[in-house]
Amino acid sequence: MENTSKNSQENIDSVLTSIPENQRQPWYVPAFIFGGLEFCIPVLLVGGILIGNFSLLEIIGILLIGLVFFQWIGNAIQGYIGAKTGLTSSALAALSFGKEQSRIIVGIVILILTLGWWAIQTSVAADAFSALLGINKDENLFLYILSTTIIGLLFAIPSILGYASIKWVDYIAIPAGLLLVTVALYLSFSNLGWEKISTWNPEGNMSFIEAINLVISINVAQWLIAPDYTRFAKPTWRDNILIPLGIIIVGFPLFIVGGIMSIGTGNSDIVQVMQELGFPAWGFVVLWVATWTSQLVSNYTGGLVLCNMFNLNDGKSRKVLTLVFALVGILLALLGIMNQFVNFLYATALIIPVIAGVIMSHYFFVDKIMLTSKQSWNWLATVSIIIGLLVGYFTQYVYPIGIPAVLSLIVSGALYLLLNNLLNTKTR
Repeated sequence: MENTSKNSQENIDSVLTSIPENQRQPWYVPAFIFGGLEFCIPVLLVGGILIGNFSLLEIIGILLIGLVFFQWIGNAIQGYIGAKTGLTSSALAALSFGKEQSRIIVGIVILILTLGWWAIQTSVAADAFSALLGINKDENLFLYILSTTIIGLLFAIPSILGYASIKWVDYIAIPAGLLLVTVALYLSFSNLGWEKISTWNPEGNMSFIEAINLVISINVAQWLIAPDYTRFAKPTWRDNILIPLGIIIVGFPLFIVGGIMSIGTGNSDIVQVMQELGFPAWGFVVLWVATWTSQLVSNYTGGLVLCNMFNLNDGKSRKVLTLVFALVGILLALLGIMNQFVNFLYATALIIPVIAGVIMSHYFFVDKIMLTSKQSWNWLATVSIIIGLLVGYFTQYVYPIGIPAVLSLIVSGALYLLLNNLLNTKTR
């Protein structure tokens, strides 16, 4: 019985094997995990950035467009593909990009994405822990390194153990995060008063479109990694339309709270804001627990990607590589990756949509039947993502127009379909 249970768990956490339908779970399980993914420090940080440029009413409009409309659609579509195939995001990419291109290019992109998120949040959690204990990074470098390492390893343990451990941490951490939000709102209203918050109207230099793009940027990774978790869901449109509710229900108020907390402080650094608001010591502990939810998702996905890149499909390899991922993330946190937070967001908004566009186009319009890739490198996908990247870069930096993440996704997907039709090429 014990061996059967162990083998079943390793099959669930395998990288290249499709999850059988008899092991699928109700929609609210992956929705809860996505809610945990959305409950992260960067969301609070972006809320603080937005409040420096917009009123609360304007931020609500930005979130309705960027988070509710675009993010819900992107997650539902990509999530549905994951549920129908039962494959991870890295394995799924092989269907359109080819086995080798998926392992090399797509694998590296997902790895950098998840590693960046994991390192950024580890850095913030370490800063919060240092603030709680009064550790000065410059004066007590050894203690700071030690505490960051311990925090990072604690973050990693459930994701090393596997999917089942992740959901149980989320069941505990999300209520803890809601407690943090409640206290944050109470302290903000006590310090500022409703009148100042409701009449807040700064003169910022960020445009409405730029703000929408920023909100999409912080969530766009889900357009690519959603299958890692929806592969455990039932393969129906209903379930995969409901799953993104976890993101909306958690993310929408969290952006608002991040903004309200930052009003009047002139600072979007969540740890410093909490100190200025007078958070009790346990508040920093809750912040760490809440951060744990999204850390588990990034760490787990990173381990899956590494396994796919090295063509390893056993549970032991996944656990070892998930630990390796965590150790590299700890090193990046110590090297100061937090200083590149905004640049990291915009970079992901350029790269992720073009890959997601090709995957979506391939599944819905080119070929959805085969679940294994015979082609090692699909040059049609390569050309499509390069053109999509150029469109995204041009519309974001050279001649800002529209929403670059959405435009580049549409262009890469449409071009991939066009090239397949024109050349009449089977991509597998």
